Amino acid sequence: MSLILNIAREDFIYALSSMQNVTGKPGTIAILSNILLRSANDSLELTGTDLEVGIRQTIPAEILSQGSITLPSKKLFEIVRESNSEHIYLEETENNWVKIKADSSDYNLAGMASDEFPSFPEHKEESLIEIDADNIKDLIEKTIFSVAVDTESNFTLTGILVEKEIKEDKRYLRMVSSDGHRLSLMEKEVKGDISLFNLDKATIIPRKGVQEIKKFCEHHETLFIGFEEKQVVIKGDHAILIIRLMNGDFPDFRNLLQIINKEKFIEINRLVLLNAMRRMNLFTEDRFNVVKCHIEDNEMTLSSQSMDLGSAQEVHPVKYAGDSIKLGFNGKYFIDTLQVMTCENVKLFIEGKDRPCLVYSENEPNFISIIMPMEI
Repeated sequence: MSLILNIAREDFIYALSSMQNVTGKPGTIAILSNILLRSANDSLELTGTDLEVGIRQTIPAEILSQGSITLPSKKLFEIVRESNSEHIYLEETENNWVKIKADSSDYNLAGMASDEFPSFPEHKEESLIEIDADNIKDLIEKTIFSVAVDTESNFTLTGILVEKEIKEDKRYLRMVSSDGHRLSLMEKEVKGDISLFNLDKATIIPRKGVQEIKKFCEHHETLFIGFEEKQVVIKGDHAILIIRLMNGDFPDFRNLLQIINKEKFIEINRLVLLNAMRRMNLFTEDRFNVVKCHIEDNEMTLSSQSMDLGSAQEVHPVKYAGDSIKLGFNGKYFIDTLQVMTCENVKLFIEGKDRPCLVYSENEPNFISIIMPMEI
């Protein structure tokens, strides 16, 4: 049978927009640039995948004839987005062509047969547990900024490590990310039996998958999540997201935490430091963003210099008991960390130019950031 349907533009564009990051890039397999449209009784099921991330949305529709077809994701999205009609009419014709009507506009769009589309991964429904979407979103926002870019040599650093832990009868999910120059760690207490999660020492979600989970969280109050051997499953109202996990071992970050000396620290207002780093960043070189830091006599002097633009310097009072220290840091790393925090003051545990700097607040004990200094 050939697919024929009427569908509300608002519902259609919402479902299509959620898939653009997954299907938007042309690849070696042509059909992966398409979305699978499959009819159900009173709804339309849309599926997109790049074989790493798969997403399926179910939206209400008036099904006039049952069927399935795949259509180019980007072009279909553009047609629906530019339409002024409240409803869109689709009708499959010969040779996988689809006629689209929207008010006074008529389109003919070339599709591909649905039997060529990759099968959607199976998942275990019994392994899913309910979790507050804001908790997952917070875990991601506190760690995603320090995920390595794809050009980094260590492939496993291009994802986020996920761990579970039970402490004093409380259940925690933890996310850890690093690009080799900095590390972010965030944990959240969650409800539900996380023992059902198949999490080992190398459960790593790729960056793209993490970004899709974050988008998913923005449209749901609660989610059903399951970690299986090779994939993570996120299920919400009328939608499901399945992400293939990465293979490989994440570096042992616990050794790094143990070598940090927590006796000497600088205490400073978070917003003061954040805004100062933003101003210093105006005069840093684009590649390294070097900000020089000199701490002495309860004062922190920050300075930056660009060969082409000029220089900047600021002095701020701090709480510090220790010897004079001169260090260099990538200012952007501090900006990324401080702007996801909400506390009033932060402590910077700094020991020397060859030792990592720990950014911490007693008011946000479940989040830490480690930043390595630079040669100056």
